Amino acid sequence: MNANDPQAMTTPEFPPPQSAVPDMPLPPSQPQQRIDDEPMRLITSFNDVFVVVASALLVFGTVWLTHSLPPWLTAWVCAALFWGLSEMFVRRRRMALPALVYCFGFIAAFASVGFIGIQAAAPGFGLGEHAPPDAEGLTLRTHVLLSLFASYAGIGVGTVLYWRRFRVPVTLAMGIGGAVFLTWLFVVILGHNLVGAMSVVSIVAGLAIFVWALRWDARDPQRTTVRSDVAFWLHLLAACMVTHPIFWALMPDHSVAAIAFFLLLTAISLAIDRRALMMSSLLYVMTAMLNLLVTSEDTRALAVVAIVVGGALLLLSAFWHPSRAAVLKLVPAGWRARLPH
Repeated sequence: MNANDPQAMTTPEFPPPQSAVPDMPLPPSQPQQRIDDEPMRLITSFNDVFVVVASALLVFGTVWLTHSLPPWLTAWVCAALFWGLSEMFVRRRRMALPALVYCFGFIAAFASVGFIGIQAAAPGFGLGEHAPPDAEGLTLRTHVLLSLFASYAGIGVGTVLYWRRFRVPVTLAMGIGGAVFLTWLFVVILGHNLVGAMSVVSIVAGLAIFVWALRWDARDPQRTTVRSDVAFWLHLLAACMVTHPIFWALMPDHSVAAIAFFLLLTAISLAIDRRALMMSSLLYVMTAMLNLLVTSEDTRALAVVAIVVGGALLLLSAFWHPSRAAVLKLVPAGWRARLPH
């Protein structure tokens, strides 16, 4: 398979780009979509919803029937079930929404296998901060770390297997996001003052994922292959990991700085033609503006903020292309050539 061929890089989840079919213009009811519209393919038809609901019932029934089995075996059964469903509805039927659900279920099942394996090998896991060592002589911290690394291994194996077989764009972001979520969860369980350090780690890791997403975008500036879809999900994950800790540090005492940071994110979003950075910080900037406006018990402040932010975003959406062109003039030519055209 030629990795540079757009046809070769389309996934079973999505059909090949329509532009790849010669002499077949879109019907009037489906106008040509601009690259700046940042197409998002989450559902192909209502049948996607039908299949997801039916699959949820099937998985629920399977888990219920196998609850008497060892937990690790139930997790393996679920992983096999999600894999089989993916073969039918993702690889053959190219259904978008089921692909997202099955990918999550498969990776979660593998993470559970790793976690359950540690619990079976070293029972006596306590949740208290000062829990005594268990029968194997493991302290709480050691047990949590072993569980975390076992879950990491499960997530890594599940992500690689699912990506190599089905090429679902969300797979990489979902695997990394699952590892990040587990890390935060185990930090909370440990009960130590690691939140500040975790915020720094989250920002650094988010910036690394952001750069990685830009590399995926640079390999598909026309956004016609799966690379663009992979980049979309990586940008969404990176945006959450970077913006939330920074806004948590700025709010509520530094509302002006929070708004300035949002404007910086807006400029970056225009330059890279991705809206994830803006959307992930929208609630924070509204809160910052509300803090600046609320100098008395005026109940209209929230309405004013909603109107101002909503109107500004609608104007930006309507004039996205000229706004982006203005921002790109400030970007060095070498970098500009790698950005979406």
